[in-house]
Amino acid sequence: MKNISIILIIAVLFGACSSEKSTEDIKNEIFEYKEKIKTLEKELHNNPNVVETNIVKVRILEAKKTKVKHTFSSTGTVQAENMAYISPEMNGQVKNIYIKEGQFVKKGQLLITLNSDVIQSGISELKTGLVLAKVMYEKQKSLWDQKIGKEVDYLQAKNQKESLEAKLATTNAQLRMSRIYAPFSGIVDEIYLKKGEMAMPGRQVIDLVNLNIMEVEADISEKYLPHIKKGDSVKIKFPTYPNIIKAATINRTGNIINKANRTFKVVVKIDNRDKKIKPNMLAEILVSDYEGENYSAPSIIIKKDRKGEYVFIAKEENGKLTAEKRYIRSGLHSGNNTIIESGVNENEKIIIEGYNLINTGTVVEIVK
Repeated sequence: MKNISIILIIAVLFGACSSEKSTEDIKNEIFEYKEKIKTLEKELHNNPNVVETNIVKVRILEAKKTKVKHTFSSTGTVQAENMAYISPEMNGQVKNIYIKEGQFVKKGQLLITLNSDVIQSGISELKTGLVLAKVMYEKQKSLWDQKIGKEVDYLQAKNQKESLEAKLATTNAQLRMSRIYAPFSGIVDEIYLKKGEMAMPGRQVIDLVNLNIMEVEADISEKYLPHIKKGDSVKIKFPTYPNIIKAATINRTGNIINKANRTFKVVVKIDNRDKKIKPNMLAEILVSDYEGENYSAPSIIIKKDRKGEYVFIAKEENGKLTAEKRYIRSGLHSGNNTIIESGVNENEKIIIEGYNLINTGTVVEIVK
């Protein structure tokens, strides 16, 4: 590190020795040279004007607390909040289809009817019988109120009327089951059956979707669970539409960790009144899980050994700037930077260029 190498001094001094001198003379000269070397070492140590020749030029970053925001992304899929694969509640032949694919329908609108001739015939028969049952009941009731006749006749008439009323209500319910109504307002995306074909419960007849409100569902690593909650702000991007970025809030977080991939579910609702976003599209959720004031430094300069992570600090010592190995505790990554939670102090000079050429004690020079 010094401008005159002791080894070079010895080589020069021995080179000056004559091979013709006696052994005793050479020993004396070596002793004198050793004394001269000691004197030179003292001068080099005490002379403040000696110029260091092995100075490493570095660039530094002054440690200052700044606002740091950590954001990560996760891929999700889009689903419509209101989307239904509609099937009938009973078996039956499709009698009428009142809508077309692509048509907008309102909630409660009749979409399809199944053949219900047998049910309607049963309703007519029950209504006829119920008329007679009511007449008989009224007569028996009138007599019983006057204490005329038998109580059993009155009870039989009452039971007959009530039984027919219950059967009629059941049959009317069956008639309603033969009709398919829109459970919500939306667009008929696809009709799977044609008039005359058989429909049955569990078999899709119509796909109905409302595109006004969409849900983005994503699986997030469980390590972020402490930092994410309902109501947090997020941004949604779509590979299909690179220019569309929607701001939203987390509507729901899952309460179960998936054992297969160690993730939990996050659901975000977005407004889609322009109808551009479609079900099953891919989406990217950008989530900010930390925001605060911290020290940070380029991630690339943080090194690690057996003791832990460290950086180099340029520190003034005896009128010189020397490198000091400083162990730190790092935190989250923010872009190309890493948050430094501890290990550095305000205004300390963190070496960000030239750090691969130095060790503890290396004299450094700061360049712009």
